[in-house]
Amino acid sequence: MPWFWRAPKNTTHKNSRVVHAAKRANDPVDLDMLPKDLREVNRLDFQHYFMRQALNSNYLAPIQRPTGILDIGCGTGRWMAEMAQKFPQASVTSTDVTPISLTNSSIPFSSNCHFQQNNVLDGLPFLPNTFDFSHLRFLSFALPLQTWPSVVQELIRVTRPGGWVELVEPDLTLRNPGPETVRLLQLVGHSCETRGLDVTIGKKLSSFLQNAGLTNVIERKISIPMGSWGGRIGSMLAINYDEAAVVLKPLVTAITKVPPEEYDFIVEAWQRENNMYHTTCDFYVAYGQRP
Repeated sequence: MPWFWRAPKNTTHKNSRVVHAAKRANDPVDLDMLPKDLREVNRLDFQHYFMRQALNSNYLAPIQRPTGILDIGCGTGRWMAEMAQKFPQASVTSTDVTPISLTNSSIPFSSNCHFQQNNVLDGLPFLPNTFDFSHLRFLSFALPLQTWPSVVQELIRVTRPGGWVELVEPDLTLRNPGPETVRLLQLVGHSCETRGLDVTIGKKLSSFLQNAGLTNVIERKISIPMGSWGGRIGSMLAINYDEAAVVLKPLVTAITKVPPEEYDFIVEAWQRENNMYHTTCDFYVAYGQRP
């Protein structure tokens, strides 16, 4: 076990109280709106490839030769595996509420990869000043809005002075939506609001970093077309979001009481409207340096 791991904080942590209260208020549906089945695992892998192509990189912060890298909410761990190959001198650690195997996986994890099962809302099980680069992305369906400032503070705590913190999230309101797309966004948005989630979290990332005291904060907005009208990257985004709409179906229909067949109709219309109206989605990457 790496030296920088420590025992997780107990359940009296303020973030833990937040998430436990949210679960009680919204039972029986789990706080994280996306299930962890095989279909979602495949979507997470596809999402990784899509975002890497969109950024032409796995990160944007100006890191040089880090010796410690952290990824929060790692999913299948592909980002960790690729970062470990790019920076073989670094110890690359990932966390997620769902365990992954570093030895029994189709992903080629190198020896400098480490995994720790953890819910960031309970605090991170690492010593202060451990990592040169702390990374979090695509947790808008898992982290309630009120918890983001505390999560960012936890990332800063485990990042060394001079190190970088990077956040990546979309603004799911979409631009140039068709009428059925608007209906779908309203349904998903309402379902998120009942759980304290914010579908516009992407455009708030830089303010979280600035308010937490980071310096050299940079925000980059990447507008990506959705659908075949946008070429390869547009098709990739559409496939990713179509899969997300499918796995969200039982949760959204349970919360909104929309009949499943009506939800299916809206999703099918949305898929057509992406090309008709040239719908786009804005993704935000924000990073800052710890003083």
